[in-house]
Amino acid sequence: MRNFKTFLWIFIVFLIQTVILARVHIFGAVPSLVMAYVVCVMLLENEFRNAVTISIICSAAMGALGGREFAVTVLFYVYSSIIIFALRKKPAYVGNLPKAVVWTFLASGVMEILYFAIRTLSVNTEMLLHDALPTAIFSAVLALIVYPVLKVTMYREEKKKKLLIA
Repeated sequence: MRNFKTFLWIFIVFLIQTVILARVHIFGAVPSLVMAYVVCVMLLENEFRNAVTISIICSAAMGALGGREFAVTVLFYVYSSIIIFALRKKPAYVGNLPKAVVWTFLASGVMEILYFAIRTLSVNTEMLLHDALPTAIFSAVLALIVYPVLKVTMYREEKKKKLLIA
């Protein structure tokens, strides 16, 4: 059942990203629901293998469907996912929802800066203010929506199992 839920989540996220969000330009930015989803999975998933598998599937699909450099997209998604998974418990006193928002903001902003730098071999303040910053903000807002829904639909059962074991 869990594999079906994961497949369904990935399918819905990519459907929304490619059909709706790819055509929406909010202040020149295209928010990344896929990045928000991947960050939330990295924070909620307990097994490294499952987290990285989901990240690789999402990164390959985003690289193929996102209209950007395939190799750069795949490498950025996978490396950022591994970093987020490794740092997800730090700091311990901060809940996962604020971490999801901050990590999504940082990852989306860095990704936009990276793509612009690769395309033009430069970075300027106009790009930072009119592309990277709005994309990071709107992707972080999507993480605010995705995290609670993902937690209720996918990861509620794991929490119950932990309580029964403890």
